[in-house]
Amino acid sequence: MPVFHIDGEPVEFEPGEKILSAALRRGKIIPHYCYHPGMSIVATCRMCVVDVIDLGNGRPAPKLQTACSVDAAEGMKVDTMNQKVEEGRKLVNEFLLINHPLDCPICDQSGECTLQDYSFEYGSGKSEMDYSKRVYGWRDIGTFVSLERNRCIQCSRCDRFTREITGTNEFGMFNRGHELTVDTFTDRTMTNKFQGNMADICPVGAITEKEFRFKRRAWKLKKNRSICTGCSTGCNVTIEHDRNEVFRLKPHENQNVNKWWMCDEGRLTYRIMNERKSRINRPLGRVGENLEGISWEEAYGAIAERVREMAPLAQNVIALTDTHASNEELFLIQKLLKDGFSSDNIFCPLPNWEQIESDFFINTLITTDKTPNRAGALALKIKGDAKNAKLKEAVKSDLKVVFVLGNPFETEHDLQQKIKTAQLVVHIGAYHNSWSEIADVVLPGQHYSEKIATYTNKQHLVQATDIAVKALRRSRPEWQILSELAEALGQNYDFTNINQVFDSMSRETKAFSGLNFDQIQSNGIELAQTAKDSGKKLIKAAA
Repeated sequence: MPVFHIDGEPVEFEPGEKILSAALRRGKIIPHYCYHPGMSIVATCRMCVVDVIDLGNGRPAPKLQTACSVDAAEGMKVDTMNQKVEEGRKLVNEFLLINHPLDCPICDQSGECTLQDYSFEYGSGKSEMDYSKRVYGWRDIGTFVSLERNRCIQCSRCDRFTREITGTNEFGMFNRGHELTVDTFTDRTMTNKFQGNMADICPVGAITEKEFRFKRRAWKLKKNRSICTGCSTGCNVTIEHDRNEVFRLKPHENQNVNKWWMCDEGRLTYRIMNERKSRINRPLGRVGENLEGISWEEAYGAIAERVREMAPLAQNVIALTDTHASNEELFLIQKLLKDGFSSDNIFCPLPNWEQIESDFFINTLITTDKTPNRAGALALKIKGDAKNAKLKEAVKSDLKVVFVLGNPFETEHDLQQKIKTAQLVVHIGAYHNSWSEIADVVLPGQHYSEKIATYTNKQHLVQATDIAVKALRRSRPEWQILSELAEALGQNYDFTNINQVFDSMSRETKAFSGLNFDQIQSNGIELAQTAKDSGKKLIKAAA
């Protein structure tokens, strides 16, 4: 690769790559506002000015250049720290602050505002302007975000986002010079499904999320890398939380999955992470008509005793699961039936699903499959189809034991009534639902934000989650529950952590062959054998 020099340090670059892009990839900090790697270059903020002391031909540039718009060249020498550059940045920063209000104490962007950071790092600390600032009113511009135009520094990221990323063109820049402002066209609020990204890319507090306004200071939030489980895309996110309460989800860059973006529907899945009223907070056992709290040992003992009384069971045992369950959980419940009851009657709902086909990548992030692990279930060859024909055939027999993981077939009330007649129904899940109401034993699981697990997205990439918030004291991750339950029923898996479960799955399941839990990086690992999904359909995006 060709090389140029920044502050005397060699930096490799791709042909046609800009100075700023190459510098950021190298880890060299050059301040900037308007530049974003996913959008066109406009060089409107002028904050990234650098001094090109050699254009690669022995001649210097006659004046300061914007690093975001100048192509790197072989032999080029760039200075980002000399007096000429520092003076230029101070003047640019002062210009950007001419009309910016000093409302950092009440601004949601405070603590993650690049204008604050650059003003401290590169600003002069004084202003030559002594006239009144321009003042605009607050604007409700969309269903998910709000606009405070006084704070805008006209970087045009929001304008370019609706033109180039979503293609909706509902946002723009109006007027000229001192009166330049951003707003929606024809005074209509935005309705596109990706508005939260505008708040993410806004370098100041001009565009903010309504969901997050005035809830918590940014510097108090702890951040954990994870994935969104709102649909089968599996967008990479950071879960931002404080005092065991989740406040927002923000996209984490992953060029193989979601690039820099995520949908607003996915962002709102943070709400269920804070849900406490519907949580199963301890093991429950049925006494008469009521479910009463019991210990884990009592729960496992009661299940084991009932199973021994009904033995042999063979095909009179089935398991139901949804595709919110992780790969490890699906593998273990499948293994529980196979090893403990010589049964392969495990079912999950796998209806047909659709994904938009669009010229704009961001539209393909939303699918009608609102579960994160459909591909994992297919890879494990778990039964399921749109009409549930095989399941209906299985429940015609004299059912004795039914294991229910999560909330599968939640709208199939006739199915629930048939399963209610089974001699033992065990529900494993984090939340109360119609299955916990009919179960004989209820075992409290954990939300994905509370445990380590892997999920397989629609692209057949296996991605891992991590623990973000502390789980309820008497709950356990589902993989542990299934492992302990198997042990109580006489099987000896000896799984003490999720790594061991994943490694066992990779040895016993062809689709996961050769994969290692420790090797799962931020970009995910592709399945060794792609699981085919004939239920997938593509629909053309509306014009």
